[in-house]
Amino acid sequence: MQQEWRGKLDDRLPVTVLGREIVTDRQQALEREWLITNGIGGFGGASLSGALTRRYHGLLIAALQPPLGRTVLLSKLDEHIEVSGQFFRLDVNEWTSGPASLSGFFYLERAEFRGTIPTFVYRLPDGFLHKTCWMEYGANTVYVRYEYVAGPEGQPLELGVRPLANCRDYHEDTKGSADRQFKVTPDDGEASLSSWTVEAWPGAPRWQLVAFDRPAQYRPEGAEWFWGFHYRQEQYRGLTADEDLYCLGTWATHLTPGQSVTFVGTVEPLEAVARLYPDALERELARQQALLVQSGQAQNSDAYDRLATRLTLAADQFVVGRPDAARPGQLQADYRTVIAGYPWFSDWGRDTMIALPGLAVVTGRYSEAALILRSFARFVSQGMLPNRFPDPDPNARDGSLRPLEESDYNTVDASVWYFDAVQKYLDATGDDDLGRELYPVLADMVRWHVKGTRFGIKVDPLDGLLASGGPGLQLTWMDVKIGDWVVTPRSGKPIEISALWYRACRVMENLAGRYAAPEASYYQGLAAKVAANFEKTYWYEAGGYFYDCINPDGQPSGQPDASLRPNQAIALAVAPELVRPELRKAALAVVRDQLLTPYGLRTLNRENPDYKPEYKGGPFERDSAYHQGTVWPWLLGPYALAVLKTGVGEPGPDDDLRSGLEALLAPFLDHIDRACVGQVSEVFEAEPPFRPGGCVAQAWSVAQLLEIWHLRRS
Repeated sequence: MQQEWRGKLDDRLPVTVLGREIVTDRQQALEREWLITNGIGGFGGASLSGALTRRYHGLLIAALQPPLGRTVLLSKLDEHIEVSGQFFRLDVNEWTSGPASLSGFFYLERAEFRGTIPTFVYRLPDGFLHKTCWMEYGANTVYVRYEYVAGPEGQPLELGVRPLANCRDYHEDTKGSADRQFKVTPDDGEASLSSWTVEAWPGAPRWQLVAFDRPAQYRPEGAEWFWGFHYRQEQYRGLTADEDLYCLGTWATHLTPGQSVTFVGTVEPLEAVARLYPDALERELARQQALLVQSGQAQNSDAYDRLATRLTLAADQFVVGRPDAARPGQLQADYRTVIAGYPWFSDWGRDTMIALPGLAVVTGRYSEAALILRSFARFVSQGMLPNRFPDPDPNARDGSLRPLEESDYNTVDASVWYFDAVQKYLDATGDDDLGRELYPVLADMVRWHVKGTRFGIKVDPLDGLLASGGPGLQLTWMDVKIGDWVVTPRSGKPIEISALWYRACRVMENLAGRYAAPEASYYQGLAAKVAANFEKTYWYEAGGYFYDCINPDGQPSGQPDASLRPNQAIALAVAPELVRPELRKAALAVVRDQLLTPYGLRTLNRENPDYKPEYKGGPFERDSAYHQGTVWPWLLGPYALAVLKTGVGEPGPDDDLRSGLEALLAPFLDHIDRACVGQVSEVFEAEPPFRPGGCVAQAWSVAQLLEIWHLRRS
């Protein structure tokens, strides 16, 4: 694997090359994935080999009600070549019965990524065929360009492309039927375009297939169901692992050396597609380059700065908006949110606030950070931030949102993380206009938490700590519930919630003083009460670390939960002053020795009888292990900050601090190309070889690594 710096237009964009030793290795090429996104919740991706290994793979997974309503429309394009009397199939597919179609492995030379845009290079007798995939930012449009690269001796070739279509929610799977065929209709409205409308059934979402640069002939012969695609990743996850896809027929075109053809799948108006196409690739490369310029990323720096460059582009894939109907390819001016993870998560309040500083503040995307904070402020109710944005109303033809329900607010930490995100944004920007705008919202949130709000969330007047929950409730980030079983019960007073509540009070004290508001002493008093009780309440003398939760059953008589978990690292990162330095050092040494792994912190120590070393199997097995040992990379951010603020041992010179941060980042120099090229996984198994799992691209994993890099730089 190589990383290079090339070009003029994209001279800041990293170029990552995965050679034949990877792309022709069946195991690696089927396990590694790639991801393209469109800034409004739509995305595409597959394995490096081109085979679909998940139900979430596809070329055009359109966000029909952005950023949600994700619908798989175009699953893949299978190609074949005829040149010099020879026939070559470039596709790779696995089947539920019969041998896999592996011919593409023989011809795939390398996969090259400019920024996040993949190009797959196939070797032909007289040259190479380059296949490049990208999406239009702000539109449900995917481009697939085929370029024939050969010398003057190269013979003309015929390229045949078979689109494999779908029409379903991205969480589901399709079972074909011999009496149901997709309808393909040539378009007459745009005389300058070769375009066809695809409709799965009457009333289904329609989309267009368009050919640019070269004429393409549609051959309906062979339009039929392809039965039994096998999705190995779904089998590994204990889910339905087979699906049927509909082949629309074949589109054929002739290419001579130097010529290209681009096939476009889109739900957008054709006139907008035709207008945006001519410089579509150059515009997307320029957009990605502008993100790096905006972030202040150094060019040609060391390996860790190059990692940060790629993480900055990874961060971009999570920040989304809604399209502006008046400006195709642009986003609405007043709305942004964060997709928690690809390929299956949507936007979540908790994940957004934990990820926002890394995704948008560290990367210099201040205006978008402000939009995210404003967007969520609109939905504050009874002092609480929603854990999830409202879904589109399925009965509303205009795509309007359904009203928020009580269950959408089932989180105690999204609201207190919001204060942290606001403060980090203000520290970086000094944007007092936004600070004054949000101050009344923040003050109202504090009032509700003091007097009590949903789900038992209320400040205990005796000790000032924030209590929450009750039987059957899971309100912190360790939130798995299987039926009626709360896998990691943390009702009561979780340690990081009390620390974040203290942080919120300090933020409000600071803002009140900054804006000459009379409540500064009130917030100071709230924080002081937490400070007076935190250490004596949470310190577990026998273990040399901190209790994870006080009154874990929500009752005063409950015994403290002495499970060794990483949440104390979060508390020591956001509010280290609550604890004497010697206790901080002792606790962090225990966390380091028992929870730290190369890829994050374990969620439970090995000695606990509930510890789960593996994260695999069906939904029950995986959910049972999710927070019971499984490693989470995002926890490295709070851990690094806690260590820097505390020092495990005496503080050393800057070089020692820098090398310590680099040690946390080092494993991701390799991982960033291991699961999903250019991204960071959601979780890892708790024991070597620390197999990645969960989402292949997780917002807070990327964000917290960027925060560590920022600590290293500063």
